[in-house]
Amino acid sequence: MLLYSVIILAVAVFFCAATVFFCLRYLRRAFDALDGVLDRLLTREAGLPAEITKENRISKLVHKANRVLDAYVTEAAQVSTEKETIQGFISDLSHQMKTPLSGITMNAELLLGNDADDLTAEERSEFLRGIAADAAGLQWLMEGLIKMSRLEVNAIQLVPVCAPLKPTITDAIGSILAAASAKNISISVDAFDDLYVKHDKRWMQEAIVNILENAVKYSAAHSRQSHAGGKITLSVTTLPSYTKLTITDNGAGIPRGEWAKIFKRFYRGDNAADVAGAGLGLYLATVILEKQNGYIMVDSVVGEFTAFSLFLQNC
Repeated sequence: MLLYSVIILAVAVFFCAATVFFCLRYLRRAFDALDGVLDRLLTREAGLPAEITKENRISKLVHKANRVLDAYVTEAAQVSTEKETIQGFISDLSHQMKTPLSGITMNAELLLGNDADDLTAEERSEFLRGIAADAAGLQWLMEGLIKMSRLEVNAIQLVPVCAPLKPTITDAIGSILAAASAKNISISVDAFDDLYVKHDKRWMQEAIVNILENAVKYSAAHSRQSHAGGKITLSVTTLPSYTKLTITDNGAGIPRGEWAKIFKRFYRGDNAADVAGAGLGLYLATVILEKQNGYIMVDSVVGEFTAFSLFLQNC
């Protein structure tokens, strides 16, 4: 009987020892596997060890850790991208503000300098006009930046509704007619039957005005006696899903290599150096179209014409 009890005890001790051994071995393997997986995740190595891909508790824990790390990596990438965007924006903004601020400072120094008493009335008026022009440029830039920032952060919600397109075009032309007339540039609209398209009238008018302003700015001024004055033409074409509004001018034109760049914020082409502007008009027009599920395209031949096509969804 005693021998039997000893045998049972020995067997029990053996199984207990075996259980402890296998548990320790399992834990060691589990910790080793987790340590290896974390090393792989931290170094962003592709793939996981074969034992981790099996359906067990370790694999579930590892895959959850992988998802958590992916979330942190994605968030860090977004923060980095936003930081670069803000830095680029500040750099572009400082560059755009530098010229008008320098002009204001220079003209003010000339008006207030030691030789100010020697200036003629005409010279004083010229310097004051320079200050006024630069101040107007700064005001226009700040208004454009405010619109851009509010649109980008969705502080302004566009509400595209089915509305007639002709009043939107007419009001946009009315906003630019005086500037076009001052350069003897005619604006005409090809005849079309009014139709309803999905758009936010106020903001769509803003986009059209931006395109028309560029057409006027980059078209040479012509004398009243000239028979070959500048011309801007608007035409409307109905497509199966969209309505296309094309604005064509016979100005300087845009090199093909710049077609994709001109829609970027603050971008100004090589032929724009002598023309006032900040490179926001086309960018704003693009954002406005996109927020109405539309889009914009360009076609141009240098020295001949530039045509911007604005696409809006049909009702």
